[in-house]
Amino acid sequence: MTVLAAAGFPAVEAVMERWAASVSVLVEWGFSNVFGADEEPLNWWHESEA
Repeated sequence: MTVLAAAGFPAVEAVMERWAASVSVLVEWGFSNVFGADEEPLNWWHESEA
């Protein structure tokens, strides 16, 4: 399944939570490549203003 980043993080979370609830095993999921080493958002999902 694919959810575009442009849909927003709440949309991605909703799809993942729905999927996790539908499987018969315990699943954990999380975002990767969203925060840098300093725990600040990388903001790659925002359109470039260049």
